Amino acid sequence: MTTPDDHPHGPMHAPGSLRCPECGEPARTVPPRDWPLDGFASRPAMSHHDGTPLCPVPGPNGSQPADPIGVPARLTMWQAVRQSWLIHPDWTVADHLGWLDDEGYDTGTLAGDPAEVVGRWLAEHHRAAPAAPPADDPRVYVVAGGDMVAVFDSADEADIMAVTMTAAHLEPVSRCLTEAQWEQAHAVLRAQLPHVTVTDARPTRADGAS
Repeated sequence: MTTPDDHPHGPMHAPGSLRCPECGEPARTVPPRDWPLDGFASRPAMSHHDGTPLCPVPGPNGSQPADPIGVPARLTMWQAVRQSWLIHPDWTVADHLGWLDDEGYDTGTLAGDPAEVVGRWLAEHHRAAPAAPPADDPRVYVVAGGDMVAVFDSADEADIMAVTMTAAHLEPVSRCLTEAQWEQAHAVLRAQLPHVTVTDARPTRADGAS
């Protein structure tokens, strides 16, 4: 089991409120995909939505990724278990219970035996997990909430964003589209809702926020 200090999500933040202070782009509580200082410095807990480290700033030991700015929003226990399951699908019920306790969640308030309740939640998550699309038929996963639309090539990453938006009471809407459908929807957004921030977090895209 990954220890609480190692897990990548930590305290959650409302989408759009957590940003890199240098470039202003949205940030997320997930470590960068690539970290060139592995073996020399610990991997940061935060990254831009495209998976890159936050912009560098001067630090006591030279350049370091900036600390994000934003207002924290705590997940419910059910949301915390779902997010942990998405990031750590190999965790057992005991792993989840240990992590919840370490994070300050009171599992004694659950209606029933905590192990049975969390086990039931995990079983429901497994049943609801979408099947992976064929490799030659890629899908675009879109999550919209408030004035933000986030685009992913991974259903798991889209689910994490939807959970985060739900914690921020944004009532997110998730859709799985083809590339052509997304391009058409993106054009409509740009034309009719120019105030909406569209963040393309797919690693094959360098657009970022638009």
